Amino acid sequence: MMVKIAAVFVMGTAVGVMYRIPRGLLPYGGLNAVLAWLVAYLLGAAGMSVVAAIFFGSVALGAAAEALARLLRKPATIFIIPGFIPLVPGREAYTTMRWLVEGQHGDALAMGMQTLLTAGAIAFGIFVSITVYRLALTYMYNFRKGAGRC
Repeated sequence: MMVKIAAVFVMGTAVGVMYRIPRGLLPYGGLNAVLAWLVAYLLGAAGMSVVAAIFFGSVALGAAAEALARLLRKPATIFIIPGFIPLVPGREAYTTMRWLVEGQHGDALAMGMQTLLTAGAIAFGIFVSITVYRLALTYMYNFRKGAGRC
């Protein structure tokens, strides 16, 4: 398990290098990748469907990225890009294409649907977490602003 976590960290950091994330922020990107992958892995191992596990992994990713963005005063995208890479359904997309080429259209359709659902779960999970995080910040700001006038 520790080898997998180290590999995910290195992968997230390498993606950060590839996208020219500032050197001092690379470890945060790698840790965000580990967090997203670990949530998805543990939920999948607990019996949750792959799509749901990926969704919750991307929710954790988005929330952590927003928190790091506020803490370090950097754009959240810096932490999201390396973090979602371990969640991408690359094997499923490859298998879909292989089965299409081999003429196994029924299997390719089923795998293609799972690939699309997984990719959608990543995008929707990040969207939900960022939206909820920003709404919570706005609510807290307005609450404090209103409470100060009493």
